[in-house]
Amino acid sequence: MKPTNFFEEAKFISCVPPEAQDNDDFVVNNAVDTLGLKELGFLVATGDLNAAIGSVAEASAICIEQSDEADDNYSDVTDAELSGPIADTESGKLYLIGVDLAKTHKRFMRVKSPHVGDGSASNSLLFIGALAVPDQTPLVAADAGLEERVLV
Repeated sequence: MKPTNFFEEAKFISCVPPEAQDNDDFVVNNAVDTLGLKELGFLVATGDLNAAIGSVAEASAICIEQSDEADDNYSDVTDAELSGPIADTESGKLYLIGVDLAKTHKRFMRVKSPHVGDGSASNSLLFIGALAVPDQTPLVAADAGLEERVLV
């Protein structure tokens, strides 16, 4: 059986590899090079959580930032954020922030300083970047197996 176009064209990046943290920033935060591609999805997978997770601080929503350089001068991508921080009750959930690269965006993107609050134990999280131009997109987040999907 031949794979669909999505899997033939997709590029996956381990932005924040599986890691456990408590009351700190996640250590690894790889940027995604979007050159030559039209769509980018940041898939967020939570493991066991004991504290909220956000960007910069646990009380803020997870968001995406962009830059013309891989390692410097990042700024927020307008509207590319979840509706709020990921709560400590959201263990084992999936979220998606989608970015239409056909719109004006800079070349490199990453999750903005993922940070976890102070919990009773370590909290685990994973971010995967997927770049492609799939033939069909599910109409609602639930059809894609997601808790939330944001398209910018």
